[in-house]
Amino acid sequence: MRWGLAPLAVAAALAACSGPDEPASRAVVDRFHAALNAGDWAAIDGLLSPSTRDLRPGGATARAFRAITLRRGRYVGGELFGISRDDGRTTIAWSARYERGPAMELFVLVEAGGQLKIDSYTDNAAS
Repeated sequence: MRWGLAPLAVAAALAACSGPDEPASRAVVDRFHAALNAGDWAAIDGLLSPSTRDLRPGGATARAFRAITLRRGRYVGGELFGISRDDGRTTIAWSARYERGPAMELFVLVEAGGQLKIDSYTDNAAS
């Protein structure tokens, strides 16, 4: 009987350590960039984790992303540079292209309310 439980334990361990959901993660990044180009701060606010949204109440956190478009121009494309998952957090490195040049973006996603949400965002000029 003990041997019958071993495969179940291995399957449970693998499920707990499963890799990132790349299609769902890409979808969050795509929705973020579409909302950013549209200036749709309400949509960006909906993509943020509760803890990130609460940093500046009343949608101010989402509006703070306006600085990206002021600094870089419109988003014109990009591609996945790397993705990893650790402790329930998915980290995405995104090689982005904006009107005023390339940028490396780093998104940290967490699950909140059954959906992936942006918990952290950083962008740097690509060299």
